[in-house]
Amino acid sequence: MSSGEGARFTLLGGKTALVTGGTMGLGRAIALELARAGAWVAVSQRWGSADRGELDACFAAEGVAPPMVVDADASAPEETRALVRRIAEARGALDFVISNVAFGRATQSLGELKWSTFEIALRYSTWPLVDLVQTIREICGRFPTHVVAVSSLGPESWYPGYDTLAAAKGALDAICRYLALRLRADGVRVNVIKPGVLDTAGSRRIFGRETIGKMRDRRMLTDPSAAARACVALCSGLLDGMTGQCLVVDDGASLMSDLALMAGDDPATRRSSDG
Repeated sequence: MSSGEGARFTLLGGKTALVTGGTMGLGRAIALELARAGAWVAVSQRWGSADRGELDACFAAEGVAPPMVVDADASAPEETRALVRRIAEARGALDFVISNVAFGRATQSLGELKWSTFEIALRYSTWPLVDLVQTIREICGRFPTHVVAVSSLGPESWYPGYDTLAAAKGALDAICRYLALRLRADGVRVNVIKPGVLDTAGSRRIFGRETIGKMRDRRMLTDPSAAARACVALCSGLLDGMTGQCLVVDDGASLMSDLALMAGDDPATRRSSDG
């Protein structure tokens, strides 16, 4: 079902959530689902990406309060501190953190693989999670109870042009496993979601509109709302037996073999009753 279907519920009622990069794309979908579940939500943006009127209208259409929007560069520690202070002043502490910001440059050849571009991917796609967790503990006096990192299937599969981002996401997966054990005694749950390919501006920039269009035709794109609801589930307490885990949310797209794709045989596009 789409994010607009189904009744709102209060599973996360009274809780405070932060979604970095939460004004558009998957980040917005996550923020909206958290709000629908009853959480008070703040979102960060880096380049003034939000049309505030349009963002507020999107939340109003769901009958939920619009999020607090804070400008903050995820790679800048001083801006992360200012972001957390704003939320602490408004709410006192943070319960849920969804680290969604990622940035990297598409790599078209071996010669384009440089330390400078890899460093950018690490600064935006890996380290902000650690910085956030440390800063929240310092400013709010306690850790968030649930931390969710948004990764991808890039570390396990070859995505064209995705070299540095795949490496940075692989590092993110690893640091989350270590954080999960370091913070377990504090009652913190740290997990990772790995959505399939999404139809976002970033995906179109890296993979090209034509590729995204072909994936849409084959029904191999991930619905952002489905990935967003996985974040809600991980924050709900119902999955607290999980920590340090990577949850794949791609509607089974990654199960398709190369042979099936080359043969044009996609069982996901036909019903079992078709024979």
